Amino acid sequence: MITEDYILRMIQDMVRMLLRLTGQKTESPYSPEQLFRLNTEEIPPFPKRIQKLLEQEQFNEAENLLFEEIDFSDPRQLSTVLAFYQYLNGFSDDRLEAAGFPREEIQEGLRDCAVKFGIDEALLSYS
Repeated sequence: MITEDYILRMIQDMVRMLLRLTGQKTESPYSPEQLFRLNTEEIPPFPKRIQKLLEQEQFNEAENLLFEEIDFSDPRQLSTVLAFYQYLNGFSDDRLEAAGFPREEIQEGLRDCAVKFGIDEALLSYS
């Protein structure tokens, strides 16, 4: 239990750090669920197919589709990626494990996405 709480906090810290590194607010005014439904000029719409997979708790498939759908050359889409991983991080360890998606995979996916957005991997080495 302590290990899982530690990983959960590390993921939350990584999200805040990525927001700071990219010059965004450290606390999003939107919950991950709200970001899924937003469609503004500042934030591209969240891909509906990914949202549907998340609702069905098909987390591995949703993550695979995320890597296919996101334009990593568009820094505005970092918000979408962060919302995706924050949403997953909100599930209990038991629920994640039941879906075959351990919390460590959230941390790994977040790190991989950050690197794809051009964030120096050395900045992410603490977590």
